[in-house]
Order: sequence, then structure tokens, then C-alpha cells
Amino acid sequence: MEEFAEKQAEIFSIFSNAKRVLIFWQLDGAEMSVNDIANAIDSSTQNTSQHLRLMKSRGILTSRRDGKTIYYSIADSELGKYCQLIHQVYLMRILKVEGVDLPR
Repeated sequence: MEEFAEKQAEIFSIFSNAKRVLIFWQLDGAEMSVNDIANAIDSSTQNTSQHLRLMKSRGILTSRRDGKTIYYSIADSELGKYCQLIHQVYLMRILKVEGVDLPR
């Protein structure tokens, strides 16, 4: 059980940076080049590349090369579903704090 907890903590640590979360959201169901990702998250190509390398080394992303261009995508669709669930829960909490009545 301890090993499982450590693996989960490692995955969560990847998402402790807002730029990496934005990268993940951009890649949800898509494959994008480094330049396209950098433009989408308003970051430099160099900084974006560093985040992408880290995420790939932890098994979050996969990549493929086409000539000089590297394309990234989410390595595991189940992880994408899990992160979408966390995002939805967070949005619901925001709406509750703002006093929006949620359907039951």
C-alpha cells in the first residue's frame, strides 16, 4: 500500500505546477507540437520543453518525432479521465463558494 501511495504522490507532484496543468489540459484528446503548446499556454518554447521532458520522464506524456518537430500527447487515457474528474470537482467547489445552486 505504501508503494502505491508513493506512486500516486509522484503523479500529483507533476501537477503542482500551473503550467504543467495547462499543458495537460491542452493535450486532453489532442496531439500538439512544442511550439503549439507553448503558444497555447503563453510560455516560452524553452520553458515548455522543460515541463514536457519532466512529464514524459514520469510517464504522463508520450512523444513522437516528425522531422524536426516533436509532438506530445497524454500517455494514458485513464489518467486523462482521472484529471478531468478532479477538475470537475474543483469547479463544483468554486460554484458552491460563489453560491450557485447546483442541480441534484
